[in-house]
Amino acid sequence: MIKMLTAHTRKADDIRAAVAEIREQIDLQKQCLKNAVGILSFHPDFLASGAVKAVCDALPFDAIGGTTAAEAVSGKDDDRMLALSVLTSDDIVFRSGVSRAIEGDAAGPVRELYSRVAPPEMGNPSLLFVIGPVIENAGGDEIVAEIDAASGGIPLFGALAFTPLLDLSGIETCANGRRYPDAITLIAFFGEVNPRFYVTSIPDERGIHEKAVITQAEKNRIQRINGFVPVDYLEKIGLAEKGRVTYEIITYPFVLTLKDGSQVVRTAYKVADDGSILSYGSVPRGARVCFSEIDADFVVQSSGKIVAQALSDTADVNPRSALIVSCMSRRWVLGERADLEMKEIGKSLDSSLPYQFAYSGGEICPVRNREGQWVNRFHNFSMIVCVL
Repeated sequence: MIKMLTAHTRKADDIRAAVAEIREQIDLQKQCLKNAVGILSFHPDFLASGAVKAVCDALPFDAIGGTTAAEAVSGKDDDRMLALSVLTSDDIVFRSGVSRAIEGDAAGPVRELYSRVAPPEMGNPSLLFVIGPVIENAGGDEIVAEIDAASGGIPLFGALAFTPLLDLSGIETCANGRRYPDAITLIAFFGEVNPRFYVTSIPDERGIHEKAVITQAEKNRIQRINGFVPVDYLEKIGLAEKGRVTYEIITYPFVLTLKDGSQVVRTAYKVADDGSILSYGSVPRGARVCFSEIDADFVVQSSGKIVAQALSDTADVNPRSALIVSCMSRRWVLGERADLEMKEIGKSLDSSLPYQFAYSGGEICPVRNREGQWVNRFHNFSMIVCVL
């Protein structure tokens, strides 16, 4: 059994007050069970002021986390807040760690981290939770693939950290208060954990043009679409003007149909000087691609629907808690009413169900394959839910 305790503070510039608020909301001495670990999400200002470190220093257990653009815990939401969830249990053991810097190739740092967090003498973990950075030349798929290779496919849930800044600066992860712009953090759960996973993404009918083919790509960089430089192809379908891609390209997710027939969603986060597109996840050559158009109603309705499904499916679980991550591009689609998705989730969830919500640069959640087995996947423009 895992119990979740949640707390939040908006006091980025008053460290003492921030720590006091967290302590007031969670009586660690009375509420914590034998084992515990903390998960943090926060506006970058909380790193700059030292509030994240102060909160972590006040916790008698490990805590990992990352920057985000907006977050919520149990009905309290804001775009400038620090949110903390404490997972605590008498029978589940939590082990956490942080990798060394990832510089293009994630294999070494990720596998070394896994060997520390899940040493052979502990046996296999039942669940892994990860928060990673956005790395220009190493998409989220690479991180997922390397954790899969190290763990043998243990269910993996988590996200890439993000930032509210338009230039995407300030993205960092943290472990026990220390800051890392280029390292992943990982929690391994040992014991009988039976998580349930839910993903909502984009249906095919949302496409705005005929499917094209990725004719040249490397990792998470699209170099040619139907033989065209991507910026030229986008001009052909009306998403660019005279070779210039507008900022709105990040709000047009694209659905990839892979060679095995499965589909994943990706979002652009940068158009390079050579006209190529950088995605948050890998884009394999030969995949078929279709850009899609999403509106605010779709975002809000899909969020409410997936949360309702999660509540219905887990009615037999007691106690319940939820970790929820949504793609930052979904928030951008909401425009001036950027808080609509967070409000919908708060309204949909029962007040007795503790949860933590954050926006991300990519979502990591298992999906069922044709044989009914969980397969870890990296998602974009999706909302994912893990009920514990």
